[in-house]
Amino acid sequence: MLTEAEEVIHARTAIACEAATGLPGTFSAWREDGLLAVLATAPELRFLRTISGVTEQNLPSAIRLAGASCWDGDPPTLVLPAGLNPAGLVPDGVRPIAILPLTGLAASDADVDDSPDIDVFLRVLLDGYESGGVVTEFIAAEHRDPRIRRSLLVQDGVPISAAALSPHGEGVLLGGSATPRAHRGKGAQARLMAHGLAAAAREGRRFAVATAVEGSPSLSNLRRAGARVHLRQAFRLG
Repeated sequence: MLTEAEEVIHARTAIACEAATGLPGTFSAWREDGLLAVLATAPELRFLRTISGVTEQNLPSAIRLAGASCWDGDPPTLVLPAGLNPAGLVPDGVRPIAILPLTGLAASDADVDDSPDIDVFLRVLLDGYESGGVVTEFIAAEHRDPRIRRSLLVQDGVPISAAALSPHGEGVLLGGSATPRAHRGKGAQARLMAHGLAAAAREGRRFAVATAVEGSPSLSNLRRAGARVHLRQAFRLG
């Protein structure tokens, strides 16, 4: 299941890289020897520079790819499943991935707009992220792509929280969700997530995937919803 989940994440990242073509820098997502590689040259987006899909069998190929010239001397992060701890690599934190089976989900009664005006959606989403510069431009480009499904939670006629997902085969990627500071603490993200998961289940999707920072509210919401969280290990070349 972890392999399937990483495939879903990579498919969504490929969409984001295609959508960001007009931004400064280079964005690319590709497959090589069973590995899933992502290149982003903007320093602010270095967290995207990864090699995943790593197993004990293709680990040597992953290390060779991490040392390739395409990275221009700034090697990517190798994201490995828990328990795979090769000698010679330097630990660099964890990259949690949450996997949630889409079974037994109740319909949501939240007031959700599933066809929001894109500019309104982006305003709410970016207000919630509180980012800036290249990161904001990248998020906006990704979430303007027509392959991304956008939703807004509405309260008393006012959009208070934004969330996005994208379908990929039997799975969906939950990605791009935020609530502006003035509306936090109301359970908005949990309600939007429940709405999106129920819709995906009705379509016949089998599982949902999300990435989040360990200790974050997003990861807590996913755990409460029944997700299994895999704490993948991040490494860099020594």
